[in-house]
Amino acid sequence: MREVGRAVITALRPGPRPYAVAAALRALVAAGVIAVVGAVVGDLEVVGIAYLAAACSVAFVTGGTYRNRSIALCAQGVGAAGGIVVGATLDSDPIAMIAVAAIGGLVSGLVGGIGPNAPAFGMMLSIGIAFGQFGGSDLTPWRQAVWYGAGTFVVAAATVSPWIFRRGAIERAAAADVLDAAADLCVAVGTGTERAARARLTTASATARLARTPAQVQQVSFAVSAIYADAAESPNAHVPTGAVDALRDAARQTRSGRPISVDTRWKADTAALRALARALRGEVDADDPRRRLRASLRTLRTATSWLNAARLAACLGVATAITAAAHEPAHSFWLPLTVAVIVRPEYGSVVFRTINRVAGSVAGALVAAGVLALWPYGVPVAVAAAVSLGFAVLTAPKLYALSVVGVTSSALLAVSIGHGDVVLPVIRVIDTLAGAAVAIVVGYVLWPGARRLPQPARLTAACAAAQEYLDQAQLPRDGRVHWARRREEAYLSAHQAKDACLAALAEPPPVPAGARRILPTAVELEETTDAITAVGAAADAGDDVTARAAELGRRLDSIRRAGEAVDRAESTIRRPMSP
Repeated sequence: MREVGRAVITALRPGPRPYAVAAALRALVAAGVIAVVGAVVGDLEVVGIAYLAAACSVAFVTGGTYRNRSIALCAQGVGAAGGIVVGATLDSDPIAMIAVAAIGGLVSGLVGGIGPNAPAFGMMLSIGIAFGQFGGSDLTPWRQAVWYGAGTFVVAAATVSPWIFRRGAIERAAAADVLDAAADLCVAVGTGTERAARARLTTASATARLARTPAQVQQVSFAVSAIYADAAESPNAHVPTGAVDALRDAARQTRSGRPISVDTRWKADTAALRALARALRGEVDADDPRRRLRASLRTLRTATSWLNAARLAACLGVATAITAAAHEPAHSFWLPLTVAVIVRPEYGSVVFRTINRVAGSVAGALVAAGVLALWPYGVPVAVAAAVSLGFAVLTAPKLYALSVVGVTSSALLAVSIGHGDVVLPVIRVIDTLAGAAVAIVVGYVLWPGARRLPQPARLTAACAAAQEYLDQAQLPRDGRVHWARRREEAYLSAHQAKDACLAALAEPPPVPAGARRILPTAVELEETTDAITAVGAAADAGDDVTARAAELGRRLDSIRRAGEAVDRAESTIRRPMSP
C-alpha cells in the first residue's frame, strides 16, 4: 500500500521545467480571437467547436521547435477533422459505432509509434470519432471539421508566429547545448563526475535529434561518447585543454548562427580524440536521408505496436459501448475522450496518466462549477474560459494534471457561454471517472502483460541493436553497411531501455521491483554502447580491435542474460502454482 501511495505522489509531483508564460499569453490571444469571431458570426455551435480545437491544440505548442509544433498542430487537426467526419457520417447503430471506435483506436495506436508527432494525429483521430458520434452538433460533419480547422489555425497563428522573428533560434540553441554538454563531459573525465555529465549529454543530444540539428553536432556527441568510454578503461585519462576550448568555441559560434570553425590542432593521442577533431572539422558519416522514414515505418511491424494498438482499440470499444448504452446526450464524448487520452503509451503509463487525468478533471470541473454558480452565462464565462485555456498552456511543462485543470474548465465553460448548465461539470466528473475506470480495468488490470516491465525495459531489442552495431563497428569504414542507422538505433534502444526502467519505478507494484533489478543492467548497456563507439573510432584509425570487440560481445551476452532472468522471474511470480 505504501508503494501505491508513493506512486500517486510521484505522478502528481511537478517537474523542473519552467512555466510557459509566453505561450500562455499567446493562447489567451487565440481564445480572444475565437470569442470575437463567435460574436460576429453569432453561432454558439461554431464557437464551441472552435474552442474545442483550441483546447486540444494548445497541448502541442508548449515545447520543441516551431517546425515540430507546426507539424504537430497539422497532425492533430487532420486527425480530429477526419475523425469528426467519420464519426458523424457513419451509421448511428450502436454496434457500428463500437466497431468504428475500435477500428479508429487500432489505427490510432499503430500510427502513434511512427514518429514524434504521430501521436498527435492518432490521439485526435480517436477523439474526433468520439465527438462526431456523441457531440450532438447540429452542424454538418464537414462544417464541424472546417470550424475545428479554423480553431486550430487561430492557435497556430498565435503560437507559431514568433518563428518569423526567431527562425532557427531554437535549433541553434539545441545544437549549442550539445556542444557545451560535450565540453562539460570532457572536463569531467578523470574527476569521478563523468556519469552525471554523460547523462546531460544524452539529454541534450535527444533534444537536438528532435530539432533535426546538423549531423555534425551528433557526430561530435558520438566522438565524445567514445572519449567517455575510453576514460572508463584508463584511470589517468585526460582530455587536452585545446579540445575543450574547441568545443566551447563551437558552441558560441553555433548560438550566434555562424558555421563551426575551430582550432583542432591539439595533441590527439587516442582514436576517439582524432574522431572528435574530424567531427569538428565537419567530416561526418554519410547518411541516407530516407533512413528516418524507413525506421519509423519498421515500427508498424513490431509486436509492441500491434499490442498497444489492440489495447487502445479494446478500451475505446468498451468506452463507446458504455456511452451508447447511457442513452443520455449529456454524457457526450467526454468518456471516450478520457480513454483516448489516458491509454497512450507515447505519453506515459496508463496509471500515471489516469492519476493526473482524474485529479485534473475533478479540479477543473470544480473551477467551472464555481464560475457558473457566480455567472451562469455571458461574457464573464467567455473570459473565464479564455483564462482557463491560458492556464492549461502555462502549466503544461510542469505537470499534466495542472494542464488538465485548465483544459477541463475551459471546455466546460466554453459550452456554457450562451446558456448556463451548472449540472454539466458534475456529469463531466462522472464521465472522467468512468473513462479512467475503463482505462485501468481494460487497459491495465485485464490486459496481458500490462503489469510487467514495459518491453523496452526487458533489454531484448536493445541488446539486438547493440550487437548489430558492434558487428559493424569492428569492420573497416568502407566495409560497413547502414552504419549511421545501426548506430542511431543502438543508442536510441539503449536510452529507451533505461528511460523505461526509470518510468517503471513510478508504477504500482509489482512493476517497480523488476525495474530496480534491471536498471543497473540498463545503465551498463548504455555504457557498452559508448564502448562500441570507441571500437568504431579505433577501427577507423586502423587499430586492431578484435580483442575489444570480443570482450564487448561477452558483455552484451551477460546483459542479455540478465534481462532474460528478470523476465523469467516476473513470469514465475504470475504463473499459477501447480496443485
